[in-house]
Amino acid sequence: MIESEKTTKMKKTTLLLTSTLAAVLLFGCASTPEANVSEKHTSHEKPAKTALTVQKSQEELFLESIEGISIKKVSSPKEISLGKDFSAPFVFSVTKADGSPADNFNLTLSYPAAKSEGNISYEKIDLISDAEGTITFTAEKPSFAANAKISVYPTPVSEDAQLAEKLADFTATADWKVKSDLASKGAALFVWDFNEKDRPVNNSYNIQAEFRGRGITNVGNGPVNESSYIGKTKSLYKDTYDIIGTSVYGYLLFGTIKFEQPVTALEDGSGYYCILKAEIGALDMKNGNQIYSSVITYEASGKNWNECVSVGKDKLSKLVVDDIIYGL
Repeated sequence: MIESEKTTKMKKTTLLLTSTLAAVLLFGCASTPEANVSEKHTSHEKPAKTALTVQKSQEELFLESIEGISIKKVSSPKEISLGKDFSAPFVFSVTKADGSPADNFNLTLSYPAAKSEGNISYEKIDLISDAEGTITFTAEKPSFAANAKISVYPTPVSEDAQLAEKLADFTATADWKVKSDLASKGAALFVWDFNEKDRPVNNSYNIQAEFRGRGITNVGNGPVNESSYIGKTKSLYKDTYDIIGTSVYGYLLFGTIKFEQPVTALEDGSGYYCILKAEIGALDMKNGNQIYSSVITYEASGKNWNECVSVGKDKLSKLVVDDIIYGL
């Protein structure tokens, strides 16, 4: 009996050990794949993202610094004639986004400084706004006629072309108008009208009438009045000078007014259309040097041929005289 009980206990113990060992083996076998999966996942894990810092250019930082800045013209002098000083300075103001004055602000001012062969060159100066946010520029006596602009804008950090374009929104301008001394010196005219067949007809009445309509009366047809001189500038000057010298006129204006094409009837039957072109030059009567040249065109229309041509020549003459007065 006792032996039988021992035998039973040993069987139970053996069974227990066997079960335990099986569990351990089972657990061990089950854990191995799980560990491998974990390792495999770790090996494919993405690295942590690094924040990218985008550096802004000096031009971008500059544009941010002037956001809300406003530049305006406060006052500017009226137009003058060559040989005279501007009667007042050019004054500009700069304000912040809240409307308060922007003091100690760097500004660049660009103004007409010289003219060569009809082309104006500009100079730039840097100015700093005062406690009231203003700058004042007093120009020297102009040495040439011009119908131009003076401009003021925040001083740029570079010469970048794109930056210059963007500064247009922050730029203020004022008229710089200096009339030539033609009104006081006078001019002899040798400007010929051509017909539709490209033949010279007569000295332009419209040009002379436009000058006189503006109160410039010392302008008239020159003593040389033959179409054979057209295109012969040196001969024209010499023979004009031999007759009148410099005692009557200071300038000799020469050129042509032609049809770019024959006057055309509009397709809808409402009238006529034409294009006129003026090619004008000017000589200094003192020495015969050419000091001015221009090519100006104008497109006109009218209910009939006469109106079309009349309107065209009147409008073209205004453009020509404007250009001469400020461009001579």
